[in-house]
Amino acid sequence: MSTVSFLKAGNTEERAIDFVCELTGKIVYEGLLKGDLKKINIRCNDAKQASVLDDRLWGYPEQIYLPHKLLTDRDSQDCEVLISYPGLKNKISFYYLINLNPQIPSNYSDFKKTYQIVITDNSNFQNIARESYKKCLGDGLKPDFVEENEKSI
Repeated sequence: MSTVSFLKAGNTEERAIDFVCELTGKIVYEGLLKGDLKKINIRCNDAKQASVLDDRLWGYPEQIYLPHKLLTDRDSQDCEVLISYPGLKNKISFYYLINLNPQIPSNYSDFKKTYQIVITDNSNFQNIARESYKKCLGDGLKPDFVEENEKSI
């Protein structure tokens, strides 16, 4: 059974990207400590946002090196963190989905744990995230909602 958490990640896309970098770092670090690192798919809105996130992950957070790659990068070695966006086909099985796109993908239940990033812009991003929350409820899940400053992720 998959679980879904909606995470409040600031009111701008830039802040949300930083939040995703921090969250990814925390997941990778905890996996390394436990000796059980699981694959993570970070799903962006589009290729441009994926490229921004890719660049940002190389240096942030500063405390941990996060090997990652874009799904379109066929020449690099496999790694545990893969960045994708709608329209790309993927045959890899992941444990985590970190969804920066406000619309939850139809295959979110294929992941054991989904983190739906919520940009609190009081407009489009937030309204789409509300619809994603309703979709989870309609699918029989009771997602939790975590404020930006809460530590229990």
